[in-house]
Order: sequence, then C-alpha cells, then structure tokens
Amino acid sequence: MASVLGMLEEREAVARVRVEGLREEAARLAEVLEAAEIELDRRVIAREELVAP
Repeated sequence: MASVLGMLEEREAVARVRVEGLREEAARLAEVLEAAEIELDRRVIAREELVAP
C-alpha cells in the first residue's frame, strides 16, 4: 500500500508543478492581453479623432 501512496503523492506533486506553471503563464498572458487592449483603445480613439468633424 505504501508504494501506491507514494505513486499518488508523486502524481500530485507533478500536477502541482503543472498548475503553478499554468498560473504563471495565465498571469503573463493577462498582462499581454491588457497591453493589447490598451493599444486597440488608442487606435480606435485615433481613428475616431481623424474622422470627427
């Protein structure tokens, strides 16, 4: 039974590492998305100002 417990603990540790990596990637992507949204907003404003009477 101890080997089964050890195997489960090992799999849990691997899953925790994967989850942490994915959390870090999600945080990085959130920053990239925020920057892209800001750029889009600026471009929309620039276009609207160009065509404004």
